[in-house]
Amino acid sequence: MPPGMVHLLYALLSVLIGCAVTWSPTPHSRYPSFLCNDTHFEHLALHPDPVSGRVYLGARDRLFQLSSDLVLEFEAETGPVTDSRECLPPISEANCPMARRTSNHNKLLLVDPYRNELISCGSIHQGTCQKRSLENVGTVLFSAERPVDTQYVAANDPDVSTVGLVVLAGGSKQPVLFVGRGYTSSQPPISTRNLATEPLFSYEETAKLAVAGRLSEYDHHFVASFAHRTHVYFLFYRRDLKLPSREYRTYISRVCLDDSAYYSYVEVPLSCRSAAAKNYNLLQAVRVGRSQGDGAEEEEILLGVFSTRLTSSSKPSEESALCMFSLHELDRRINATRDLCYTKEGRTDGHEAAYIEYEVKSNCANLPENTLNAYPCGSDHTPSPMASRLAVEVEPILDSPSARLTAVAVSVRAGHTIAFLGDSKGNLHKVFLGPDGEVEEYAIIPIQPNTPISSELTLDQSEEFLYIMTSTKVKRPVAECHEHLDCQSCLSAHDPYCGWCVLEGRCGQQGKCARGEQADQWLWSFDMEQHCLTVQALTPSNISREESKSISLSIPGLPRLQDGESYSCFFKDSPSPATVTETGVTCPSPDPQRVPTVRPGDVFSLLSLGSCRGCVSSRWGCNWCVQQHMCTYKAVCEQGVIIYNENVSQSPTGYLCVCLCSCVYLSEQDLEYECVLVIEGQTVVVDAYVEKDEMNPSLFDITCQHHQVTLTLYNCSVGRSDCSRCHTADQKYGCVWCGGAQSSCVHKESCSQHIEKTCPAPIEPLSGLIEGGTTLTVSGSNLGQKPQDILRSVIVAGVSCKVIPHLYEISSRIVCTTEENGAESSGHVSVEVPGIGFGLSSQTFSYQNPELEAVSPQRGPRAGGTSLTITGRKLLTGRASDISVLLDDVPCRIVLDVQEGSIECITGASNKTGEHRVTVRYGSSERNLHGSGFYYTSDPNITQAMPSKSFLSGGRLIYVAGHNLDVVQEPRIRVTMFPSNSISRRKRGSRRRRRNRGSNQTAQKTPCVNTSSLLLCRTPAVGPQVIGADIQVEFLLDNLRFDFSSISQSSFTYELNPTLHPLNHHDPSQPFRYKPGSVISVEGENLDLAIFKEEVVALIGEGVCAVKTLTRNHLYCEPPPQQPSPSNSHGRKREGVQMGNLNFSLGRVQYDSLSPSTFPMEAQIGVGVVASLVVLIVVIIVLIYRRKSKQALRDYKKVQIQLENLETSVRDRCKKEFTDLMTEMMDMSSDLVGSGIPFLDYKMYAERIFFPGHRESPLRRDLDVQDCRRATVEQGLVQLSNLLNSKLFLTKFIHTLESQRTFSPRDRAYVASLLTVALHGKLEYFTDILKTLLNDLVEQYVAKNPKLMLRRTETVVEKLLTNWMSICLYAFLRDSAGECLYMLFRAIKHQVDKGPVDAVTGKAKYTLNDNRLLREDLEYRTLVRLVFVGLNETQPVAAKVLDCDTITQVKEKILDQVYKGTSYSHRPHTDSLDLEWRSGVAGHLILSDEDLTSVVQGSWKRLNTLQHYKVPDGATVALVPRHSKHIHHDNHDYVAGEKTPMLEDADEGGVRLWHLVKASEEPELPKHRRGSLRERERAKAIPEIYLTRLLSMKGTLQKFVDDLFTVILSTSRPVPLAVKYFFDLLDDQAAHHSITDAETIHIWKTNSLPLRFWINIVKNPQFIFDVQASDNVDAVLSVIAQTFMDSCTIAEHKLGRDSPINKLLYARDIPRYKQMVERYYADIRQTISASDQEMNSALAELSRNYSGELNYLVALHELYKYINKYYDQIITALEEDTTAQKMQLGYRLQQIAAAVENKVTDL
Repeated sequence: MPPGMVHLLYALLSVLIGCAVTWSPTPHSRYPSFLCNDTHFEHLALHPDPVSGRVYLGARDRLFQLSSDLVLEFEAETGPVTDSRECLPPISEANCPMARRTSNHNKLLLVDPYRNELISCGSIHQGTCQKRSLENVGTVLFSAERPVDTQYVAANDPDVSTVGLVVLAGGSKQPVLFVGRGYTSSQPPISTRNLATEPLFSYEETAKLAVAGRLSEYDHHFVASFAHRTHVYFLFYRRDLKLPSREYRTYISRVCLDDSAYYSYVEVPLSCRSAAAKNYNLLQAVRVGRSQGDGAEEEEILLGVFSTRLTSSSKPSEESALCMFSLHELDRRINATRDLCYTKEGRTDGHEAAYIEYEVKSNCANLPENTLNAYPCGSDHTPSPMASRLAVEVEPILDSPSARLTAVAVSVRAGHTIAFLGDSKGNLHKVFLGPDGEVEEYAIIPIQPNTPISSELTLDQSEEFLYIMTSTKVKRPVAECHEHLDCQSCLSAHDPYCGWCVLEGRCGQQGKCARGEQADQWLWSFDMEQHCLTVQALTPSNISREESKSISLSIPGLPRLQDGESYSCFFKDSPSPATVTETGVTCPSPDPQRVPTVRPGDVFSLLSLGSCRGCVSSRWGCNWCVQQHMCTYKAVCEQGVIIYNENVSQSPTGYLCVCLCSCVYLSEQDLEYECVLVIEGQTVVVDAYVEKDEMNPSLFDITCQHHQVTLTLYNCSVGRSDCSRCHTADQKYGCVWCGGAQSSCVHKESCSQHIEKTCPAPIEPLSGLIEGGTTLTVSGSNLGQKPQDILRSVIVAGVSCKVIPHLYEISSRIVCTTEENGAESSGHVSVEVPGIGFGLSSQTFSYQNPELEAVSPQRGPRAGGTSLTITGRKLLTGRASDISVLLDDVPCRIVLDVQEGSIECITGASNKTGEHRVTVRYGSSERNLHGSGFYYTSDPNITQAMPSKSFLSGGRLIYVAGHNLDVVQEPRIRVTMFPSNSISRRKRGSRRRRRNRGSNQTAQKTPCVNTSSLLLCRTPAVGPQVIGADIQVEFLLDNLRFDFSSISQSSFTYELNPTLHPLNHHDPSQPFRYKPGSVISVEGENLDLAIFKEEVVALIGEGVCAVKTLTRNHLYCEPPPQQPSPSNSHGRKREGVQMGNLNFSLGRVQYDSLSPSTFPMEAQIGVGVVASLVVLIVVIIVLIYRRKSKQALRDYKKVQIQLENLETSVRDRCKKEFTDLMTEMMDMSSDLVGSGIPFLDYKMYAERIFFPGHRESPLRRDLDVQDCRRATVEQGLVQLSNLLNSKLFLTKFIHTLESQRTFSPRDRAYVASLLTVALHGKLEYFTDILKTLLNDLVEQYVAKNPKLMLRRTETVVEKLLTNWMSICLYAFLRDSAGECLYMLFRAIKHQVDKGPVDAVTGKAKYTLNDNRLLREDLEYRTLVRLVFVGLNETQPVAAKVLDCDTITQVKEKILDQVYKGTSYSHRPHTDSLDLEWRSGVAGHLILSDEDLTSVVQGSWKRLNTLQHYKVPDGATVALVPRHSKHIHHDNHDYVAGEKTPMLEDADEGGVRLWHLVKASEEPELPKHRRGSLRERERAKAIPEIYLTRLLSMKGTLQKFVDDLFTVILSTSRPVPLAVKYFFDLLDDQAAHHSITDAETIHIWKTNSLPLRFWINIVKNPQFIFDVQASDNVDAVLSVIAQTFMDSCTIAEHKLGRDSPINKLLYARDIPRYKQMVERYYADIRQTISASDQEMNSALAELSRNYSGELNYLVALHELYKYINKYYDQIITALEEDTTAQKMQLGYRLQQIAAAVENKVTDL
């Protein structure tokens, strides 16, 4: 097969398989490399056997097995697979519908050398791992089919790091896997995994690092791990949460190999900081190596490359450095940290040096000194995990400011340490680390340009080869000595690996040189003092081949030979024995007869030079005999003149060689010859004649005839030293003035710079400061021959100018510095040159005194970017390039040419605020602005921007809130569009996005209007290509940039432009006929996509059509009642709608008006008379009919009409109320977009759940102990916390308390909540205790009646269960059910407040509770529009109240509407405010519930209402602070339980209060009531008629109740893990006790979840929201909660006439709800069981998230009070238990008592 075909086939094969071994023409082409174009290499591992030399590559979706020469042996595909980060394996479409095809990134690739297995972990399936064969990576030895959470090893995010190593650990010395991983879920950051026993890769039986705090906040980035002696080390960087800045720091952590619980875990920060305080805080790569110290011993070092951090990011910048740490020093610091935390409470010299990290509830202790020796790796009683506050600090030994160092490898050869560094630009750096601290980078080798070198930079086992991983995998030797073929090249390489082996004559490593250890045998390349073996002197250096002499060679450093060995000199091939001397060798020259034939150029050859010039100019010392025409070594010619060699001495004869022609071949023919001479480029031809030499016929003599040649030589520079003289030269010579650094007059073809067409001004500049110091340049001619000629003769405007000699140019330029002039003046410049004369400039020079007058603007942000204008006089003084502006020491960049009266500049960023002096510098002088300077203010800040949508046409007004916005000079909004295929998704971060985007981005800007706290920006218009592309919206505030997505909860988007259709569809040219009183409907598309109705402007003529509703396809507006004034004939005006920048013309609008009647008057009168007669006849017939009807029929009809009217009224009322409510709730939903649902934080939520009924949570109190005993008590409480970790003690403690008769149910609930707080940081343990106690409870009830279990809270475990459910479901409540519950609460409150509410009896018109129903038909004015004037007399606000409301009710409603976006606890209280009615200018009246005007009837006093004060509609009222000094209100303090209305008995005077109805009398109508007689009769005849209000209320709220029940009982979304786990636990308990009754299990589940949690939350929304529920709202919620409870029961409820009305209300709905409950329970039972590991992981995450929220020390102190109360009984119970005796639990409790209460015990 032809060779070309072989190459073609190989190339095709490479393309097909995507991977190949190549030797491409690159800098590393001599070495094998492995390419694979369709993947990305991520990790590398080497076979443990050096003989094998196999290489394993982990890549995206692939694993490769390569030979030692990087030849592909086997390949395995690992992806892509169907997966999702949100789902747990195994993945199926049923349990993970969001799963997609996902690439599998190799996160970990390790070799287990003890079992000869390859461990590979990927990013899919939650980071699970596999074991593979080292012989064939395609052979899978182990892969978990159904992995549990403890088997999730690696991070499941490609961008989150994972490191690991395999070591032997434990007593059995089995291999284990240590893993460090960044945060992606609740997995521990560091753990130990099983490799030998089942379950493989699990940390269940090994160890993990416990983190109680929020792991995500630490943000670990692991870099490396390694084992050293008996410890394992991890290196990573993370946030230091102890620092106020939460800065990232690099840490090294250590744990003992055999520590199965990580008791020995210690971490210490590492600091790599330069002398200039540059902090390289992000570790990029690290290796352990050895370094030769000052002594003879080698020192183990840690060599790491660090980078600085990009601002506002955890990403590294391109600035990096190499730092070296002593491993011994690191171990010493770690040991010191451990010792301080064990025995010194972590303190040294009064400062905290060691502490407990990750918010674990442990503290550094004061243990005995022998603890250090007894427990070097810790124990269960020692504190952990420990951390140091003191960093190990070093300075960088090498920095890389422009290319980030990404990888490091370390090698030691011949006592020298060499570091190999990779960088982000694809270069390999070789660095020598000397024993005395010297650091030298001796080589930079490009590997793959602009491609970062992976941190997997690895040396093979022999440290001969280096594996470099980029997109290509390269294997190259650590040194390339063999490339240097000669000594000089070898030593010039300056490679510490290489040296010249003298006797072997090759470049190589010392170990490969036979006599490399002997002196002068191996010349080290890195030693600058080394020199190659060279002949430095040769005496004599040349001789004639006819001579014989002894030649001495000086060869310093000639190696000594062994006995029997000798040197020889070679004269070409002729050897000559050499005699070694002190300086070299001596050799005799060979015999003349044996001198070899030499060719021109050979050493030691005597050249037969046939020309005079070649002879006398040779380096051999030859002389020329003129007569003999020969070259000789002799000093005298046999005859004639001799010309001596010019390199030896000058010819004493004075003869020189002249050669005008070259050799020619002459024939014997009789020809004519000419001499051709070329002189200065000109050809001259003269006649010649030829004569034969008589002695030698082969020689000819040529004689050129005499010829007169005239040559003109012209030098442009002579006499043309300045520009003006150069231009005066004759044009025929082509002289030009050549610019550049060394300007000169040259021939035009010799100028390589630009040619100056015009000469510079004779003097420059034309002005200077009066104090002098201006550098003046004087140009001209005849300005002297040397600086001394004009040193003191330059006068500028009468003032001497000091010449600068080194800048002087002969005759053409003088540079001098002006001296001080007392005042402003001007004049010519004069120069006097001795012997030549006096010169005067044509231009004048002015001495000026510039003055600064003002600066505008006078303030700007600290970030800079403000455009300043400095005004003054004569500001353009001196050179413009010498002028600069400073604000104190902050430069202000000049942007335009300096003018005489102004300077414009852009301010720079300052590091401080305040006034800065304005300074203009003129060279070394300066002028200051007197008076006020420029004031740097705090930077503007943007806190909120809305809305977040706009149409493509732009023009929508964006409201941007912030601070200091008025200091911005030119605020703008910028929209940048990036095509979707050029960037990654926005989630990857704005900085990375900005870096990746190409040049195809487009940006649009529009200016904004600003005040101090508000920016109004109109969105710019963009093209339709923005749809489907990514956009970035920024607010440009001078030098500051604010991304919209960073200050808003949602990103900004553009929507398609709306379209509106003409009003008259049929004929747009005709006007639209509008009937007054109706609304106009405009049809269109996309109308509400990016605009609110309030922003739409609709015009009819000159009038405004008020937009009432805006939907996707319709716009409804209400025109003016009268036709707007027309602008043209016929009363027509074109209607227009403006939506942002869009303007729509919808045609003309014509009002329908009553035209003059054409009906005849007579006909009109006739029609009127006929109509009157018809009406009269109808009235008479009706009267006759009613009179003749029977009385019974009249009564029947009356009742029937009443019922029909009632049914219609109820139906219409429900429909109307529901419509109004939905409208109101939509408005409320839009309000919630800005303010959000007022969820309580977890701390407040837990306090209200755990301690209901307490006015103040006990957790808010401080420890009630004396300061002198506080430390002792706290230590005792910590011991109590540790004692509670004993399961035996805790169960004994609870059972002992419950057995006491004085231990009430309230005490049981209180103790359970205290235990919940105390164990909140260990919810896994808390759950275990709950399960144990629940098992005991089941045992009790199984023996009695199992259906009664969990029905009440009579035991500690029942309250513990309530608290446990509340903790676990908090997130579900916030994320899912909270919104529906809050909407229900607001709907109830809105409906109740719409109708009258009796302030005394608490009865309301709208309610679900018949006991709270106001059974009266009251008349009231539906809404009274009041204008509320705020507390600070701000913008009036419209509020809606009822005229029958009491003054307190009015204040509450006003506060609700004014502070609708503010949580209840942040509102003012009604008791602190008075309601003031304002009428006119001076009419102010304070309104109150009771005053002297209150109506008193007998013993009844009626509360004042707005109706009482006759406050009209639209009146102005104000809420003003109450001035009373004794205002007592506690409404804002949370108090659980039923609140009572204002029911008051008769006071001392016997007066009783009433509002709408009197509490103890039959319903009666007040005299002022204006109801009709029929209504009164109907109310008396059928009092139950008012029960229809309950139906109306139910129908109105039905949707909200359904929504709440649906979200609680839905399984369409994942069921909370705690619910599934606990229901499975109940099922297991039932099976364990052989309970098969489905009703019993149903009751257990109902009592544990709906009863214990949901009923509690529904009835008490204040448990989860920051709201206050009124009595009427509570009553409605109680009915709904009871309905939910009835729905959860299996028993059928038989309803009848005597059933409670509340149950009758939902009688038709409860069966449907029951089906939902049963389906909910069934679906939960059918889902995959929740394992203990999953639950524990979730509980651990909850512990970390919320453990710091609660004051557990106060809870422990409260708990101790019960221990103290029942101390003897508890001690007795512990003493009676043998296991407790062995564990000394009683003794430990006595110690706690002694510490907490100073109780004297028998210790």
